[in-house]
Amino acid sequence: MSPVDGTVVSRNVTQGQTVASSFQTPTLFLIATDLKNMQVDTNTSESDIGEVKEGDKATFTVDAFPKRIFEGTVSQVRQSPQTVQNVVTYDVVVSVDNTDLTLKPGMTASTQIIVDQRTDVLRVPGQALRYAPSGLAGTQTPNTSVLPAGSLHLWLLRDGKPVAVNIVTGLDDGNFIEIVQGDLDPGDRVITSETRADVSGRLGIPQPRL
Repeated sequence: MSPVDGTVVSRNVTQGQTVASSFQTPTLFLIATDLKNMQVDTNTSESDIGEVKEGDKATFTVDAFPKRIFEGTVSQVRQSPQTVQNVVTYDVVVSVDNTDLTLKPGMTASTQIIVDQRTDVLRVPGQALRYAPSGLAGTQTPNTSVLPAGSLHLWLLRDGKPVAVNIVTGLDDGNFIEIVQGDLDPGDRVITSETRADVSGRLGIPQPRL
């Protein structure tokens, strides 16, 4: 008889099978007491772990439901490091409400932990900051004295010509970058890549410049 009520997740023995016990008690069944409360164990890099704390909101997706975004809350930040090929990560536990029993034990999750957020901000694709025109002829370069030292610049398309604009950046989520200060407005056309023509004059594939 099971000591708790729950759902059998796995069974390692069959009826009539002989079970031999030596120094360790063998595992016969794996029982989940409550599948309505699940957790996600995430591998967080050591460069990011300093910003993660209990109570942070998190979102994640699973392969079984790629179009659905699940939400959870960081419940533990474990101290034990895990090192694989000299890469150090830490286990961060995200608690999830699974009332509808959609999530199954063992699913692979891709998780994002929200450590800071902004609303009503101007943002640009991260690729825009890695672009530089192949030739500076016919372009306008920025006045680097306008903004503080350490500011960056990106290229806009104005009147059919590339124009460099100084900017100061804020949050970066890996896809988009917040613009804190700069001479650009919502709707401005930001250049992220350019097309190259071959010897016959035909356009090629857009190529970002690093």
